[in-house]
Amino acid sequence: MSDKLRPHVALVGLMGVGKTVVGAAVSRKSSHRHIDLDRWIQNNYGRSIGVIFEEKGEEGFREIETDALKKVLEMKDPIVLSTGGGVVVSSVNREVIRENSYVIWLKATPEGLAKRVGNGESRPLLKGKNPLQVLQSLSKEREELYEETADFVINVENGSVRDISQQILELNILRGTND
Repeated sequence: MSDKLRPHVALVGLMGVGKTVVGAAVSRKSSHRHIDLDRWIQNNYGRSIGVIFEEKGEEGFREIETDALKKVLEMKDPIVLSTGGGVVVSSVNREVIRENSYVIWLKATPEGLAKRVGNGESRPLLKGKNPLQVLQSLSKEREELYEETADFVINVENGSVRDISQQILELNILRGTND
């Protein structure tokens, strides 16, 4: 990890953990713009994440995700970035995100997340599958990667968006745009 001042804050964690809603809440309470990486990809590629998965497969999507991550983190003004759940799978992504952001792992159990995602039909990795089984598998695969990438870990199992965003603000890692 670099000793240089990292301008951005990035939220990582499994799908359903609340990265998007927490990122938006932190943004509203700070001078940081919020960017949801999946939405940024959709807006800049003109396709939904589901369509990209269908057309290019997960590997093709991950290449697009890496390119998008690099572009977003090159922004001068500080941002709060909500990443996709699998962003940490790529070693390149882990390096880029750590170099340019304070990384916060929003952590919850697969059982708690399964309740949040419901049948998962709107999520490409869950479509047609048992959400709990997929989330348990993803948790096993990614937990060490989240741990390796994160500067901070916040358990979100029972916290409200307001409580979690307040915890992030209290970390004092959000820098003003004029710092």
